[in-house]
Amino acid sequence: MIVWGTLVVTALSVPADASGQVVLTSDAGAFNAYVWRGVTLTNRFVLQPDLYVTFPAGGGSVVLGGWGSIEAGQYDDPVNDLSEGGGTSGFNATEVDLWAEYGHSLGSNLTGTFGGILYLFPNDAGLTNEVNRTVELYGKLQAGIPLSPKLSAWYDVDKVSGLYLEGSVTQPLAIPGFPVTLGALAGFSAGQGPNENDPTQIANFASNTLTHVDLSASGALAIGPLAVAPTLHFLILNDELTQITKPAVSRDVKAWAGVTLTWSKALTGAPVAAE
Repeated sequence: MIVWGTLVVTALSVPADASGQVVLTSDAGAFNAYVWRGVTLTNRFVLQPDLYVTFPAGGGSVVLGGWGSIEAGQYDDPVNDLSEGGGTSGFNATEVDLWAEYGHSLGSNLTGTFGGILYLFPNDAGLTNEVNRTVELYGKLQAGIPLSPKLSAWYDVDKVSGLYLEGSVTQPLAIPGFPVTLGALAGFSAGQGPNENDPTQIANFASNTLTHVDLSASGALAIGPLAVAPTLHFLILNDELTQITKPAVSRDVKAWAGVTLTWSKALTGAPVAAE
């Protein structure tokens, strides 16, 4: 049986702040499941807050942030519940991620980002209890052309020691008062599957292959100082671990949804309006 290792959500990628302001941003997300890179870590309600600050540096921007996942109930039904924390308590902070990145323009139509994430799992049971922390380094390239194509790569330098790749495109729809962005993403494990030469390494996926395809729709609505962003994701699943939706249930497709509230404040210069 493959040990479930660093099964966490990817930290947010924040574009460079063109205004040169220092900006503090806080998010509060509520979702009907916790799905990371196609893998269902928790198949019931979760809360996911984060806090990050963006400031100009070297012609680009630096972002420092922290993110967490909280299981809002005691998810301990062995038949129906997947739980990152093993259902050991009724309000369980199962994961904390600390991250930093630097973004810079590489030309008129290209932006590059480099960063790192420290994943912390304070769990005595559940899907991530085999490892209490790991570290990934990542890089992203995004083109400022139609569909905004992006290529991203994460390399785990600690417990998994492998590469994961993503390619994605997005298309905004100009709906008056409620803009919607459609997205399509494909993930590929290029080394985060089982390591036959080193059985001590933890695997995130069952094999090194196409892991999943994620089709999404996200909205945006400004309510006073807050931005409200509902999202819906439909996933086509290829890897055996991404196909698990309950402890003994596997499917070729699944969906998850939720909403995020975002508040931003410029610590220098004029206030930042909700997007």
